[in-house]
Amino acid sequence: MKTHIFLYPGEGIGPELFESLRAFFSLFNDKLEYHYLASFQDLSSLNKPYYVLCGPFASEQEQTDVLNPLHPLYAHTLVPHDKKGNASILALPLTQKQTTGALKDLSVIAACFDPAHKVVMVQQYQEQPQIWEDAMKAWTKLAFSNHDWKFEDANVLSFIKHSQYSKANQVVSSMEGANVLKALYASIYKSLNRAHTLIEVEDGYITMPMHGHAPDIVGMGIANPYALLMAFCRLLTVAGYEELAQQVENQIESAFYENRDQTTPDQGGVLNTEKYMAMMVECINL
Repeated sequence: MKTHIFLYPGEGIGPELFESLRAFFSLFNDKLEYHYLASFQDLSSLNKPYYVLCGPFASEQEQTDVLNPLHPLYAHTLVPHDKKGNASILALPLTQKQTTGALKDLSVIAACFDPAHKVVMVQQYQEQPQIWEDAMKAWTKLAFSNHDWKFEDANVLSFIKHSQYSKANQVVSSMEGANVLKALYASIYKSLNRAHTLIEVEDGYITMPMHGHAPDIVGMGIANPYALLMAFCRLLTVAGYEELAQQVENQIESAFYENRDQTTPDQGGVLNTEKYMAMMVECINL
């Protein structure tokens, strides 16, 4: 039985961007069946869990308004480095139920982070101080209950002011704090147009480029679909196709790092969206 993938092209250049991925999507027709999603309100009628690849929203506020009613459990963003590797930012809603439920058995941490590297818990006590205090107690208990992981905590202001971020590639924070940290890392590595986010909600999974609401990330009618391709791979992983997702992800990464001029102008290349996608489809060997 094929897995159903729902496509939400979104606003601005989103529909054209998804259209340019048609040949890429067809590579997986033996395993996946695609459906276009007109509205997120339609999700309530779908079988659970659902898998959604999401394009640009009209605004940051619209994105928040759409996602909040779906009750996000966490959002995990990967911000690529200039060379291979990523900064990994995990955002958790600050409620007692979700904080303790998500963290007590390390299931979310284990899914998102590498135990070989430290995890920094970046806090904002000025934002809902009592909830933060409860959250930090849970995180501290977690840190001392599992010796396979190394946890540190930091205040968001000192984390930025004293450049602690330069030595931390795995970070946990609130949804609001993570938005700041994602922007920070994307600015450092100049990779906003390659960063992507996986969001687990109560009834399924949603992946999207971090540039989210941007209608045209180049300003000349060209958008780079790299982040959307990687977001698609994240969706494959949670849908149960881990090996296939890793294979495709590796090939997309290699094509980028080995052919820096063969990309779109926002990344220093000369290709438009259609030519870039034609090259990517040619590079992917399943």
